[in-house]
Amino acid sequence: MPSSPGPRPSVVAASLREALETADCLMLADLLHPNVHWSPPEGGETGCHTRSHVLSRFSRLHALGLRATTEETFTYPTAAVLGLRIHGTVPPAAPENVGYHVFDVTGGLITRITGYADRAQALEAAFTGSAAARPAESGHWRGYRSGASG
Repeated sequence: MPSSPGPRPSVVAASLREALETADCLMLADLLHPNVHWSPPEGGETGCHTRSHVLSRFSRLHALGLRATTEETFTYPTAAVLGLRIHGTVPPAAPENVGYHVFDVTGGLITRITGYADRAQALEAAFTGSAAARPAESGHWRGYRSGASG
């Protein structure tokens, strides 16, 4: 009998939104594939390459006082896009900016997270399934870096 395909991206997006806004690491862990890869908006090699690495960075950012508010959510057959506004007293908090993250979903788990500053680019990447194939370009929203490298 085939295995269950897991929750749809819309269900994953709702749980992800709750996990990020409440800083619930256990809920977030349940959404991430063990080999999830997170690429920051500015590209480079500062991303995360495993569930434990993503959770460690998330915990550090929360300990620094950074909080995320979800401004927009979009879902596609294999991805979800969240527009996140980061609040706090330390960089990269920039409440005037919304950064967009494409969460690729396979089998009900997030397998890749790619950051974008531009909403249209994030939506196009999610729609075409090209977020994993297209690295974030320089000049994008500077999120999740300062004092929180993994």
